[in-house]
Amino acid sequence: MPDIYNWDQLGDEEKNTIMKFVAENNSLVREVMRKEFPSLYIGRATDEVAKGWLMIAGLDKVMNFIRKGN
Repeated sequence: MPDIYNWDQLGDEEKNTIMKFVAENNSLVREVMRKEFPSLYIGRATDEVAKGWLMIAGLDKVMNFIRKGN
């Protein structure tokens, strides 16, 4: 199954998991994305960061990062 990069394709559980993690770790997620993709801006607000992170990294990478607790 191909990776998901579109927020609208996620289930409610996945959306809630990502939003909760980003709400608690907003600056961490922005820093990680800034290091990996320095020319991209994914926003500051929780919903912008969550959706931008998914759009850039994909669901597999996002969920692996959350599970590892980085």
